[in-house]
Amino acid sequence: MIRRAPRLWQVLARCAIWLAALVAFVYLCNYVVDARTRMTRAPSCHWNAVPNPDNAPYSASFCYLNKETVLLRLYDPLGKHLLAERTYFNLDRPFVAFTQDELIFDTYPDDASIALPPSLFERLRAKLP
Repeated sequence: MIRRAPRLWQVLARCAIWLAALVAFVYLCNYVVDARTRMTRAPSCHWNAVPNPDNAPYSASFCYLNKETVLLRLYDPLGKHLLAERTYFNLDRPFVAFTQDELIFDTYPDDASIALPPSLFERLRAKLP
């Protein structure tokens, strides 16, 4: 019984490592499919500007990649540098609005937001394909 305990922990550790690798692989596959969709469909999108009533120092626009997938992009004030990008699912026309400290958008089933100014993580994710 005493000799089986270390072996059991080794088996559990290997299972945990394989499970983590499987989760990472599925996440990577999902990201690749999403990046491919953005790459192939975004250039031909009809972009809609997000109203900016308070003249926030940012601009944003969104487009439909397909029937229920919306691509939202947040740019610097001149609209030249992409600061954040999100893909989300919505069956209706999306509600996107600036507030004092975030860009909010409706998603199903919860709402989501991008903090203003965008975090370093958001800026780095926007540089990925």
